[in-house]
Amino acid sequence: MERLKSNPVDWVGEEHLGFVINAAFSKENTNIITTWLEGLHEVAAEGVYTMKPEGLHITVLDWVAPLFDYEGVDKRRLYDELRPSYDAAFRRITDNIEPFDVHFTELRVTPGSIILVGQDRGQFQSLRQELMNSVDLPKGGKQPPTIVHSSLARFVAPEIDLAPLEEYARNNPLDLTQRIDEFHLVETRREPMQDFSIIDTYRLAG
Repeated sequence: MERLKSNPVDWVGEEHLGFVINAAFSKENTNIITTWLEGLHEVAAEGVYTMKPEGLHITVLDWVAPLFDYEGVDKRRLYDELRPSYDAAFRRITDNIEPFDVHFTELRVTPGSIILVGQDRGQFQSLRQELMNSVDLPKGGKQPPTIVHSSLARFVAPEIDLAPLEEYARNNPLDLTQRIDEFHLVETRREPMQDFSIIDTYRLAG
């Protein structure tokens, strides 16, 4: 059977403007993930870009996606047009969600990335769907994800064999519980989350 190889991306480190919603890990969970990523680098010294501690996050959805060009529309102007309706809708939704836990246990090694997948009680998908029901997606954008996850690593050149990384993930499982009590609106300028700033915070009810 053919061994699975990585499929390197070419946008790591490039400047791409985007406006996204995400949630942060606690300091303790960030340290655990960072230590795990350090071990990954011992297995794969090249071909892997791992997230820096300050950039680690739990993906919610994109308001203006960094890697989409929206048919050439100026993305900052697009964000300015979208923000009033998106902000009002998202704040209304989060005002009615109680803080909740996400349990992260699944590591997925795919040709494009390594992600940490979590389980909640449907809160992430519910708020995504409520927002999509309340606003119009900009033309040329993308749909929100359907899982709760954090991207831990991306594959860059050169192409590498993924078998050692899959073995590392099997032998070094992660088991984290993250309390979610707020979401961040983030302006990101260099991928993935290499240069960013938090624009606003949406705290959950209670």
